[in-house]
Formats: sequence, structure tokens, C-alpha cells
Amino acid sequence: MDVRQKHINNIQKRLAYLKSRVEIAGSLNLTDIHIYAEDFYQTLFNHLGNSYKNGNAENQNCPYIDLIDETNKHAMQVTSRDDNKKITETIIGFFENSEHPEYKDYSLKVLLISKRAKDYSTDFTFHGKYKFNHKKDVIDIERLIAIIKDNGREKIIEISKFLDNEIYLPRPKTESNEVETIMSLLEYLSDDKNYKEFDGNYNCDPEQKINSRFKDYANDFNEEFTDLFTIYCNTIPEVKKAFGLDGVRAKKISYFLNYISNRYLKEANGNAFDALDKLTDYFEAKLSSNGIHADIGAIRYYLMDELIGCNIFSIKVE
Repeated sequence: MDVRQKHINNIQKRLAYLKSRVEIAGSLNLTDIHIYAEDFYQTLFNHLGNSYKNGNAENQNCPYIDLIDETNKHAMQVTSRDDNKKITETIIGFFENSEHPEYKDYSLKVLLISKRAKDYSTDFTFHGKYKFNHKKDVIDIERLIAIIKDNGREKIIEISKFLDNEIYLPRPKTESNEVETIMSLLEYLSDDKNYKEFDGNYNCDPEQKINSRFKDYANDFNEEFTDLFTIYCNTIPEVKKAFGLDGVRAKKISYFLNYISNRYLKEANGNAFDALDKLTDYFEAKLSSNGIHADIGAIRYYLMDELIGCNIFSIKVE
């Protein structure tokens, strides 16, 4: 795939995602994303050589338009509606605005941010009274992408990078359920709002921990871990590599695991197996609340691996 096609695909993917978000928000009567869309498309069209300002932010009293380009004499209505009534109201309201007669010479555009343009049969010019050609002046996202594609490679790369910064796509699901579970687990553990620092230092001595401190459960630990190892042994390195854990995030995960695991160990009166069960239930519930069907074995293996790595049930150094 050449560079141009790679960035065009990225542009198509991100604009299509934003379009779907606007459509869903509209069905739920959530208007915040529409306000964001005005500023977003203002900047996007300016990347294409325009000089739009947000008419609402500039308080220019233009109730039927959202973006104004006084340099190139363009005006734009940004809307999620595609019906004839909306377009007609926009045309008449804009060209008949007595407070801004200078706009009569402007080119009016209607940008559809969540619908596809229809094959309109309405005479939006009202027998030539208004300058409006719906075939080029009604712009839906598919046509916007076509406009972007007409540009050179450098401009396409510029817009692609702009969209990278503005539109974050949801992380794609992996094919493996255990990977997906641990990815989600790590996402939860890495989330700042879940971070709780555990003050103090800890001894890192897995042999001492399993075979001495928890010697009553050592055989059970080793037996279960051995069984899970054959299933998930490649998952942890894979998911950590894919997740791109750096030192800071790894430290935050370690702090959180120590905090929450020692809390459950205390509640279980030092019974490590009961505490591990509660910890497993805790993370399963967290994942389920996020709509994720958790892989219990994956959670269990991850926790036992972290236990051996001294990020769970660590001993505080006094």
C-alpha cells in the first residue's frame, strides 16, 4: 500500500467513525458533539484552503449558518438533518437575512455530518432567485472525502495527521478472548482514576512468598498455575508488548495491585487463596460493568503471574 492510499484509508475510517458518533448522539438528543463538530469541521475545511470562522462564536447574528469565510465568500450550515425543509429554511434564512445583505454574493454550503445527501428534486433556487446547486453545495461525508482525495499527497498526509489528533478510534477487539480480557484488565489498571498509591517499600522474593509465607497454599498455587501456564503462558508477554507498557505505567499497575490485593488479604484474615478468589471476582465485576465478557482463567493467570512477580500480596518493609 502506498503512502497516499494509507492516509486516505485513515481519513475514511476516522470521518466515518465521527459520522456514526454524531448519528448516535443525535438519536439520543445529545447535542454536545454537534457543537464540537462545528469547530472540528471549521478547522478541517481550513486545512483545505478556506478561512472559516465559527459564526456562532463570532456572534455575527447568522442564525442559519455556522461557519463564515469572508475571504473566499463562503458560508456553511453544519447540520445532521438531510431533509428538504431544513435545506430550504437554511437557503431562505441565509439569503434573506436583512442584517447581512453582503452575504447575497456568498456561496452557501450545507454540510451533512451524519446523513447521506439525497437525490433532491426540489428547486432550491426558487426559479433562479438564490444561488444554490444541491449537487455541489450539499456536502455529505462521502463527498467531503472525495474533495480531500482531489488534493496532493502532502495535503492528504496533513489532514490524516490532523484527524489522528482529533478523532480517537476505539481499540479494535483482538481475536483471542484471553488477550482481550487482559488488555481490558490492563486498561483498567492503567487508568489514572483507578490509581491508588500504596506507601512503603516491598520485598521481592517469590520463592519466599509462595513456599514460605503462603506455604499452606503452595501446592494449590503451584498446581493451578501449572495448569493455567499451558494455556496462557504466551498471552502475558503478547499483551504487554501490544499494550506498550512503559516504566511509569508498569509502576502504577504495581502500586494498584499491591493496594487492592493486600486489602483483600486482610479481609480474608491472611488466607491467600480466599483473597485471590475475591481479587478475581473484583476484576471480573469491573470488566463486566464495562460490557466485557471476562475470561476467568485469563484473569486468574494474570493475577498469579503478578503474584509471582511480587506485585500482589507484597510484604511491606517496616
